[in-house]
Amino acid sequence: MAQTTLTPTETFSAAREAHRVESGQKFFGDAKYAGSDSCKSCHEKQYGEWKNTWHSKMQRLATPDVVVGDFNNRIVTYKDVAIKDKDGHPAKDKDGKEIKLTFQVRAHREGDKFFFTVLDQDNPANNQTYEIYKALGGKWDQQYEIKVGDNLLPGILRWSVANNGWIVNSYRPDEWVIADGTPDGRPRKPEELPKNRFAEAKCSGCHTTGNDFYKDEAGVWKAKPNGTSEMAVACERCHGPASKHVAEAEEAKAAGKKLAPEATTIVHPLKDLNSLQQLEMCAQCHGRHSNKEIPDINFQLGFRPGDVDMTTRARFWNYSSTPKHSENHYFWVNDWAARNRQQWQDFTKSKHFSKAGMSCLTCHTFHGEWENAQLRMKPEQLCVSCHASGGYAKRPNAEMFKDSPMEKAGVQCVDCHMPKIGYRSDKTATKPHPWDVTAHTFMVAKPELELRQEIRSSCTSCHVEGNKLASGAQAPAFDINTLDVVLKQKQSMTRAEIDAVEAVLTKAEQGKSAEAKKLMADARGKLNFVLLDGSMGFHNQEKAMNYIAEARKLAEKAVKSK
Repeated sequence: MAQTTLTPTETFSAAREAHRVESGQKFFGDAKYAGSDSCKSCHEKQYGEWKNTWHSKMQRLATPDVVVGDFNNRIVTYKDVAIKDKDGHPAKDKDGKEIKLTFQVRAHREGDKFFFTVLDQDNPANNQTYEIYKALGGKWDQQYEIKVGDNLLPGILRWSVANNGWIVNSYRPDEWVIADGTPDGRPRKPEELPKNRFAEAKCSGCHTTGNDFYKDEAGVWKAKPNGTSEMAVACERCHGPASKHVAEAEEAKAAGKKLAPEATTIVHPLKDLNSLQQLEMCAQCHGRHSNKEIPDINFQLGFRPGDVDMTTRARFWNYSSTPKHSENHYFWVNDWAARNRQQWQDFTKSKHFSKAGMSCLTCHTFHGEWENAQLRMKPEQLCVSCHASGGYAKRPNAEMFKDSPMEKAGVQCVDCHMPKIGYRSDKTATKPHPWDVTAHTFMVAKPELELRQEIRSSCTSCHVEGNKLASGAQAPAFDINTLDVVLKQKQSMTRAEIDAVEAVLTKAEQGKSAEAKKLMADARGKLNFVLLDGSMGFHNQEKAMNYIAEARKLAEKAVKSK
């Protein structure tokens, strides 16, 4: 970790004594977007750091150095797709049965340009070819957008980086062909593609910066720059529209003065925003939602860093409050995230949010140097910087876990408390989807959740046949029933032993001697070490039982000394 990168604990004291941003609306007023290039001349180092993040690469033109998918005349087969009719409803035959088609798409390249062709096997004259205009992402998946008129539309192709193949059930294959009585249907013509799925209504609110969005006279959503717009999650997405700041900086430079950071119209999220403001800033994109007032679009409008009204602007998706499969299938039945880009939904359920007052920026950083996933420290260092007796949490989790069998095997806090129970990529023709999304509730997904509600448990990631931990150790394979029994037995045993010591301490309370009181205090100290750890011995069963045994001996001595 670089010296310039703050630790999680240090982020709490990084804020200025009085937060100068009451709300983003009041602070920025009518400021417009100036573009990241306007930041570069004064903030070259920070600009370079941003360019190294995936935020800067969220949308790029589809050039050979950007495209990672295989466009070498690859044929992608979409099997048994329940298609939609021209009005966007499930297509049905004359008997009212759902129509399913199997069709193919060819991914191909001509020079430095990339294309896909939706094929009609029985009538090639109906083939429809589209040129790739933009590529989105490329770390986990890479999605591609085409132009339809002057709008953008996510194409049918999505490449899985982890599986090194084309995903066979994304993106919305049901909207690319129409039933015509043949097994593969007829490819839709450009004018038949769903206008309500244009990126300007569904994607661009998060994947671009500096745009305003409006519906034209034909009822189609469009984007227009509010100053300078960018194909990226750019500087001003988190720091706010910079036109006034740029003018203030130029004025100060002309006067030979230094611009005071605390007196200019730009936001430093860590210094100028409180933890709730920081969290809502990230929730703009990292919380899957629809616009609360305009259900046509899947993003809020008008939010500025410093605002705390995301739940007024956005209707955040979950499992429990909507019957729509198109929304609730992104979540487990307990409302935990089962897919990506739902960190807000998870984090607001955590004690990190409700009790500790943390935000995304407590653990993640976007400037300076960072570890994988833009963490301030390596995961094995990050958690224990707070979760130790002398840390911010004041809990002896690190001390309890030390020298446990799990620690020796290479298990880390995040393996259980941030399990990979969600996924970004979907299945390809040869591989199932990877589990590549970590939970942000920080609650252990116990085996009982998998048994009772079919929610993937924390334990399942490691305890499967042939799985090796990062340390190289072989995790013993257990079925989910055995894991459930083992966890409950260990915790029940620990609880029973604690109860037994508490009973002895109750007897000792009758004693009045100073020696008895000291022995009781020492005994409670031993018990509190186990209780404050909170895992009921699961972090380290042997150490927990040793502490409890020592507490019992002290309690029994206190009884005798009364």
